[in-house]
Amino acid sequence: MTGEGSMFHGSVGEVAQAQAANKQEEAILELFRSLGEAGKREIQSAAEEKKRLMDVEQRLKDLTEALADTKRPA
Repeated sequence: MTGEGSMFHGSVGEVAQAQAANKQEEAILELFRSLGEAGKREIQSAAEEKKRLMDVEQRLKDLTEALADTKRPA
């Protein structure tokens, strides 16, 4: 047993995706850290609002699907 193989290592595509995501996150963090406190607060507020809207949209989708299910004939 060498500890190698697909069980222990992601595919090349997955590794490349993870590395790209890490580089993107690092770049965003670098930009964020370069901002003053007011800029950081604005970014945080915008991100929180975006997350809230995504959550509301997902809940609306779930409720719409649930409502459609109740209207289907048995």
